[in-house]
Amino acid sequence: MTDADLESQVDHNLHPDQIHQTDESDLSVLQSDRLFRSIMENVADLIAVIDARGYRIYNSPSYQRVLGYSSAELQGTWAYDKIHPEDQEKVLQAAEETLRTGVGKVLEYRMQHKDGTWRILESSGSVMRDEQGNVQNIVIVAHDISDRKLDQWERRRAERELERSRQSYKDLVRREEMLNRRLASQIRNSLDLNTTIATAVNEVQDLLLIDLCNFFWHIPDTDPPEFQLVHFATSHRAMITTHHYPLTQLPKLGYRLLKQEVIQIQSIYTNSELDNISRLILSDHGFTSQLLVPIKTRSQKLGVIVAAHCQGSRPWTADEVELLQAVANQLAIAIDQAELFDSAQANAAAAKAQAVQLKNALDDLQRTQSQLIQTEKMSSLGQLVAGVAHEINNPVNFIYGNLNYTNRFVQSLLGLIELYHQSYPEPTPEIASFLEEIDFEFLQEDLPKMLTSMKIGAERIRQIVLSLRNFSRTDQEGRKPFNIHEGLDSTLLILQNRFKAYGDRPAINLTKHYGDIPLVNVYAGQLNQVFMNILSNAIDAIDEGLNQKDIVSEISIMTEFQPSTSETQEPMVIVRIADNGQGIPENILKKLFDPFFTTKPVGKGTGLGLSISYQIVVEKHQGRLECFSTLGQGTEFRIAIPISTPS
Repeated sequence: MTDADLESQVDHNLHPDQIHQTDESDLSVLQSDRLFRSIMENVADLIAVIDARGYRIYNSPSYQRVLGYSSAELQGTWAYDKIHPEDQEKVLQAAEETLRTGVGKVLEYRMQHKDGTWRILESSGSVMRDEQGNVQNIVIVAHDISDRKLDQWERRRAERELERSRQSYKDLVRREEMLNRRLASQIRNSLDLNTTIATAVNEVQDLLLIDLCNFFWHIPDTDPPEFQLVHFATSHRAMITTHHYPLTQLPKLGYRLLKQEVIQIQSIYTNSELDNISRLILSDHGFTSQLLVPIKTRSQKLGVIVAAHCQGSRPWTADEVELLQAVANQLAIAIDQAELFDSAQANAAAAKAQAVQLKNALDDLQRTQSQLIQTEKMSSLGQLVAGVAHEINNPVNFIYGNLNYTNRFVQSLLGLIELYHQSYPEPTPEIASFLEEIDFEFLQEDLPKMLTSMKIGAERIRQIVLSLRNFSRTDQEGRKPFNIHEGLDSTLLILQNRFKAYGDRPAINLTKHYGDIPLVNVYAGQLNQVFMNILSNAIDAIDEGLNQKDIVSEISIMTEFQPSTSETQEPMVIVRIADNGQGIPENILKKLFDPFFTTKPVGKGTGLGLSISYQIVVEKHQGRLECFSTLGQGTEFRIAIPISTPS
């Protein structure tokens, strides 16, 4: 492109109505500069100069590469006609503000490609001024971010899918935890192999709501090898002619089980893998649908759990298959442990080593169960409290909303009676007798007081419901602005019964010193769990030290705002929860936040409360959780939460 061509293009880009507003000679000199032309022809960004009325004076060659328009097609056109209609208003407002203030803005909007598609642009604006300093033109620099936005949308879609998967997994874990807890309890109570298997098939039949659950051992030493029924569990409604599942008569299924394949048969009549003989055998025994999961023990024994349905087809969901596989794994562990125990009894020399191995396995199982229970405990409590609060709130609102009307109606009725009394001062004997019987004067005086008391009581119930709903806040939507004082008060409401006197134990005095603190961006439900754990421990500490000192029991809560310092780097909210219990020894203080460490008796604590609290405060919120204690004087927990938690 020659200098003359460039000058011609620039002149043509000027709209006829705007030529008088542009310093044409300066712009021509600038554009005729070879360095400027070289930059404009190679720059990737879209660069445009727009006059005060919104018409294009100049467009860089990159417009053709990105949007398909040549400079000649855009010159002199209105700059906003190819912007998406939904985005035009914000772009026009930004242009007007830039012309008025001389300060550009960063915008994101859609612009139409020549082929009709839409591209997403991110632009920044600046202004050109004349010699007197007046804003003359707007310079727009934009770049295409469509691919990046598409990646973001795809990532958000993947995140939504992941969240749905997490919820499904959470439901599965909850069901599995219920089952495994009962199985593990049976393992702890009895190491008898038959008892463990019988418990497993009964729990599976009850949990999956199936007609029949069997357990088979594969016996390879017989001729021919067979599957031997060991235990079964049936429902009361199951119409079963025999409790023996004819697995040995179905060689194709048996072959697949030997290969440790999980077999799902939704309906024996539609399953393509069953031949007519197999369908006839299963039908004669009353089975229409089954799920078969093999179990391989450490000693290479092969067992099979068979879940059977006897009334129509049964579609086995992925969660049910996964749950039954988890049960199979748990049962395999239990069988291994039972076999180890039997071997220990038979071999006295190896009994000690096998007992240690068994104990370690049981301890691991117990720790896993305790951690699952503690993790879900606050979530379950929150859901329960939220449900109760919701159910109470509706009738209370109905009562509270009607009390004003009731009071008005009662006053009207009493006024009507007064008018009757004025008009007919001498009542009939029957009316006089009835007025005396109901003590009308007392009723007339006391009824409004009763309605006022009812209104006060309903208002109190509404306040309690509000506190319960605040405590039960969940974290499904991530961090939200949170009033720490509301969280503390709702937690204290849940624990208020433990502060009251009972038996020989006097009431615990509660002192609150709430400072002027801002909202914090946190997981509200998890922070309430921290308050619950620490306050519960404070009450326990006071209860344990009642017989050792004759002083008034007291728990104090203080909140304060801490500005940013060289150590914290950002402002924080400090919550201090202190008790005047007997204190914590130094050797215990060092291990206070370790998982599974507890000084409480068996059955009273899992050792997970403070460990989980530390994880919530430090790892989830990048805060601090510290404990300061002096023997004989008490303990103080100090929680520091950043006001704006980094993501």
